[in-house]
Amino acid sequence: MLDSLRSRLILLLLGMLAFMTVAMGYAALGAMQRDSAAQARQALDVASRVFQEALSNRATQLGNSVRLVASDFGFRQAVALREQDTIASVLENHGSRIDATLTVLLTTQGDLIASSGQQVSQAQISQLFKDMRLSGQDSVSDIVHIGDQAYQMVMVPVKAPQLIAWVAMGFSLDTALANQIKALTDLDISFVFGSGTTNAALLATTLPDDVHDTLTSMSSDKQLAVLDQPLLTTQKALDRAGTIQALLHLSTAPWQETYLQARAQLLAIFGLGLTLAVLFAVALARSITEPLQLLTQFARAIGLGQSLQPPAIKRGEVGLLSDTLQKMQHDIRQREQQILFQAQHDTLTGLANRYLVELQLPALLSNQPLWLLLVNIKDFKHVNDAFGYKNGDSLLEQLALRLRNAFPVAAMIARLGGDEFLLVNPDALQPADLPALQQQLSTDFSLDNSRLNLKLALALYQIPAQTGNANDALRRVEIAMVHAKASHQLIAEYQPGQDESHQRELTLLHDLPLSLQSGHMFVVYQPKVSLRQRQAGSAEALIRWQHPQLGFVPPDEFIRLAEHSGLISRVTDWMIVQVISQLASWRDQGIELTVAVNLSAYDLLSSDLPGQIAALLQQHQLPASALALEVTEGAVMQDPQQVIQNLQILRQMGIELAIDDFGTGQSSLAYLKRLPVHEVKIDRAFVKDIEHNHNDALIVQTTAELAHGLGLLVTAEGLENLAGLARLQAAGIDKVQGYYFSKPLKAADFAQWLTEFQQQHNRWFPEV
Repeated sequence: MLDSLRSRLILLLLGMLAFMTVAMGYAALGAMQRDSAAQARQALDVASRVFQEALSNRATQLGNSVRLVASDFGFRQAVALREQDTIASVLENHGSRIDATLTVLLTTQGDLIASSGQQVSQAQISQLFKDMRLSGQDSVSDIVHIGDQAYQMVMVPVKAPQLIAWVAMGFSLDTALANQIKALTDLDISFVFGSGTTNAALLATTLPDDVHDTLTSMSSDKQLAVLDQPLLTTQKALDRAGTIQALLHLSTAPWQETYLQARAQLLAIFGLGLTLAVLFAVALARSITEPLQLLTQFARAIGLGQSLQPPAIKRGEVGLLSDTLQKMQHDIRQREQQILFQAQHDTLTGLANRYLVELQLPALLSNQPLWLLLVNIKDFKHVNDAFGYKNGDSLLEQLALRLRNAFPVAAMIARLGGDEFLLVNPDALQPADLPALQQQLSTDFSLDNSRLNLKLALALYQIPAQTGNANDALRRVEIAMVHAKASHQLIAEYQPGQDESHQRELTLLHDLPLSLQSGHMFVVYQPKVSLRQRQAGSAEALIRWQHPQLGFVPPDEFIRLAEHSGLISRVTDWMIVQVISQLASWRDQGIELTVAVNLSAYDLLSSDLPGQIAALLQQHQLPASALALEVTEGAVMQDPQQVIQNLQILRQMGIELAIDDFGTGQSSLAYLKRLPVHEVKIDRAFVKDIEHNHNDALIVQTTAELAHGLGLLVTAEGLENLAGLARLQAAGIDKVQGYYFSKPLKAADFAQWLTEFQQQHNRWFPEV
């Protein structure tokens, strides 16, 4: 709910207004409180001054009244005669005449003569007498506390005509006096005695009885908070010691009432403002969010690729956003079409690509029989190297145009890869027509003002209607292309059973790495017999594969697949480890042999090969002479410089090296003088029929003489009978291997054969 733009917009507006309202209210109410406090203080100060003036005027009036009494003849006569009873009666009578509640008569030295109304001690009246003597005036006034009462005392001299005494009359600070002052100041008055508010005793007050107990907790004006308490109180000391105080109380009710009324009005105004703000915010949010919601739905439809009419919004920025989204929808559609076209077509030729073929071919197969024609430019890399990539691209464009012109009604023409095109045709294509088509498509191309003919390989596959699937069809035409590239005419048609052969190859490639670890692959050893010494001191290690489902797999088959797939290095590494481990085991048994392992071209190109072999020999504590390596001259042709460098390192390590299948390559003599090898092995093609074929015998003899002239040993492979053995001995061959002596054997069988050969070798060498 709060995630919607409308809710957040409403909350934002209300939050801002509420903040401003609270801030203004707080400021206004605070100002009212401060103003009320200032007014209350001012009123209290004025009333306090009135209170002080009232007490001063009362003291003056009391002083006049006491002087009148002191000037009375009868009073002076009584004082002069010192008649105690008369003095007491006179003091009482004259005091009652002016409402004095206490009268005191003192000698001229300040000693107490008599008092009426309440017992007074000398100490209580002595300070007033001292003030009178020091002031030099005809009267003095002060507030004193006598007994449990406070009195406003006035003292005047009694003269007849000389000073004969002093008379002091006290007027009680009682509730009546407090009410009189209240009538003047409009303040409640309390008279208290004591230091501090906690120990003060209440003498008189105009406050109601229920407020008496709170007098000690009332704040002074210095800590005033007008609206927090009912009364505003200030203290006035009445005597010099500050023990008698007057508490002036000002009621805060008028200010509280004014404040409450103002607060109620402000709350009403703020409430009305918030209500109007809510309505305004809702209306504003709706006017903004409803178009945005429509635009959001429109944008979501654009994101989902749906066609939806844009909302009719023409106002301000939202209308501009609507127009922008509409334009964006149009641009997205155009880009989608471009992207879709680019994803399904070749950017160079404009033909369909493999993705579009795989997408549309299933639908085409379900309707009618089709003929797939795969066209591949043979050695296209040489065209790019010779003429440049720009001319190579031009050549591809010209070939694509020729395919379009040659098959105007084709269901699909596609470029599957760099130099490979696919034709999907509903009309029949006959294998007999392919040579003419090949000639039409491959001749007379124009490149950089030159004419060029191409070598095109054509592969044909007919797909019956409603049979097979697109992946099978593409795979089969690719299989046919493999056979086309291998044929002389570069033309082939898919034949039943070729797919099964392809599936077999895929199975072998998948299972080859697993078989190296599972024991389905193993090593056999074929002895190599020295004709001069008539001993078998060396052997050749050969790999064998007994597949659990396919049975025995010929080495030529899986070695070729391993070389093409890049797995040959794993096979070689496994083979070397197995042979070196077996050599170490035989050496522990007292059998010392030199075993040869075949290396492929990929192995010889690895600069790490010498180091790996050295590490394995050191690990098993074998001399380098225990291992021999055989390489074909075709492997040397891959990279002669790198291969020869690795062979030199291996020879320096002490490993024997041999050229295998000598005589079957095209550059045997050219490289023989450069290769750092010890031995030449004549291929079995020249050995198996040597006893019947004079040319084979001549080739073997010539090769042996050439090799011996270069200081190399010669080994003949494929000896199968005694007659051939005699021819090989006559040709000067050094070593022989073949089925005549033994077929390749497992390690245990080879050890047993070696024992028998050492004991009965003469039976293999009858006198010839």
